[in-house]
Parts: sequence; C-alpha cells; structure tokens
Amino acid sequence: MSSVTPNAELTAAIVISRIQDGSYPREVILTIARGFLPLPQDDLIAVLAFLAGVQDTEISQVAHDALKDVPLRSLLSFAANESASSDHLAMLVRATDDSSVLEALIRNRSVADAVIVDLAHRTGDPHVQEIIVINQLRIIRAPEILDALLANPRLSADARRRALENREEFFDKKARLEALAEDEVADFLDDDPIQDLLQKAQQEDAANAAAGVAASSTLAATESMIEADKRPIFAKILMMTVSEKVQLAFKGGRTERMILVRERNKLVCSAVMRNPRMSESEVEMIAGMRNVDDEVLRLVSSRRDWMSKYQILMNLARNPKVPIGVVVPLINRLTLRDLKNLKDDRGVAETVRQTARKLYQQRSQKA
Repeated sequence: MSSVTPNAELTAAIVISRIQDGSYPREVILTIARGFLPLPQDDLIAVLAFLAGVQDTEISQVAHDALKDVPLRSLLSFAANESASSDHLAMLVRATDDSSVLEALIRNRSVADAVIVDLAHRTGDPHVQEIIVINQLRIIRAPEILDALLANPRLSADARRRALENREEFFDKKARLEALAEDEVADFLDDDPIQDLLQKAQQEDAANAAAGVAASSTLAATESMIEADKRPIFAKILMMTVSEKVQLAFKGGRTERMILVRERNKLVCSAVMRNPRMSESEVEMIAGMRNVDDEVLRLVSSRRDWMSKYQILMNLARNPKVPIGVVVPLINRLTLRDLKNLKDDRGVAETVRQTARKLYQQRSQKA
C-alpha cells in the first residue's frame, strides 16, 4: 500500500492501530506525519501526537513540525475536550511544548494523574510548573505530583516554594494532626482560617479593656459540667481574652472543644466548629445539645459532610434549640418511624410537630 485511501469512517484509533501493526509502509507513515490525512482535526491531532512519540527520529520530527502547524485554537479545543480519549490526550501532553496547550491539558480531568506526574518531573517551563502546582484538586488526589515536581532539577524557585507550601498544607499538617493525642493543642496551625473571627475578637478585647472589664468568662454556667480533673483547663480558660479563646477553640483538643462550644460568645463557639479535628461523634453530640448558641447549630446544619450523617440530622430535628428555619427543611429527610415519634414529641416546637404530622400522614397514605 503506497497511499492512504480516503475513508469517511477512518478515525485516529484506526490509523494508529494500523501503524502499530505494520499495515502502512514507512513512506505512507511519513506522508501521514506531514499531516496529509483525510481526518477531522481532532483525529489528525491525535495521530500526529502519536507519531511524534515514535522511535523513528525522522518520522517523529516531521510529526512534531506538522503539529506546530496545526492552528492553536484547534489544539486548545482538543486539549480541553474532556470527551476526548485519555490515551490521545496523554500523547499530546508528551508531544507538545506549547505552554497554553499544556495548561489546558493539565486542567482537563480526562488526563490521567500519572501523565501529569511525568510532565511534572520533566518540564522546565516555569509557567507549566506553576499550573501544575496550583491545581490543588489533582495534587490532593495524587500527591506523587508534588514529589515529581520537587525531584525536577529544573524546577523554578517560585514553583518549589508553592510545592512545599502545598505539601505542608495538605499532607504534613494533616499527618501531624492525626498524630496528635486527642487532648493536645495543635499550636502549629495557622490562624488564617479564623482571621475574620480574630479581628472581631480583638475589637471586643479592646472594648473590654477600655471599659475596664476584667478578663472573665460567660462560662460560669457550664462549670458544673466539667469533670474535676479538667477544672485546671476550665480555670485557665476563665482568665483568657476573647482572642485567646478563639485561638484555643480552633487549635484545642477535645476537652477544650467541649468546653468552648458552650461559650455564649459567637466568635468563640464558631471557632470551635472550624477546628480541623472536630469529629463526627462530637458533632453528633453537639447537634443534640440545648446549652449551645444557635449559631453553633446553624453551622452544623450548613456542613454537607455532617448533614449526610442521619444521626446528626435527627439530633438537630429533635433539638428545640435549633431555629425553626433550620429544622423544617430537615424533617422531610426523616424516616417514617422518626416522623411518627417527632409528631408526638412535646419537647419540640408546635410548628415542628405539625410539619412532622403532615408528612407522616402523607407518607402513611402512600404506603
């Protein structure tokens, strides 16, 4: 066969398969490598990307040159197409050195993480390195991307700094948190996630100081709930400023969290709910508490991961302290048995009972 016969059904996959099994002589493959092939643009790009990676130096170079002649908008369209073959996209990653095309490929979810690992290890383009290192979703899913970047001898100083920051934020810090004992304070945590709370807390502290208010606490109502062996912690908290309590709430262990979540100061109890070590069992317990601020219960209801747990949802629905606007949407997610119990529960608001009663009757009739 000396030429490629036009065929409306010819695709990149078919052409690549025929090249691999030796159906085309070298002269025909060279013709294909020059881009002389009756294929849709995306298929042509895939074939050229494949040929750019073959061992035959001449064919590879010709294909590289032809690929550079393809309009950039066509290459970008193909690189960003998440419906394209992952194998064909991977071949283009290896075949192109255009940073804009590589950026589109890095962002394309159909490109395998292993392909990006290889790119991270070999690319010397600072822009491409930056695109890789800021793609945090990929890095969290495939930490080996960071390892490959840091092992790249041509890694730019800025990309190295960002890679080390990502490693600290997403992996080293998490490992240290997991290694901490339940009641240890995570002093190494940054204050960035609670900066908004800290700014308001500092304003409160300044106002208290100006008014001559001593460093005391609204925690007195909960003192009787603290076990004897934990009184020293409680006494320490009593003497803290609002800012100090906010920081302890965010970084503290289980004991500190369970004390500070009962604080009447919304800044403090809100910081507790942002604590990265807050467990689902603690949230389940908090969802049923009647001595916490409404804001705490609102924060529980706003977290999808917590609200995916049925017992947390149920505890909120049965807690009379939870605002009506938060409870009512939850009632529709309860089982028929729990609706039956809730409609007769005099410990909840009448609106909650009526809503539960109405839903129970509707579902009972359907059943």
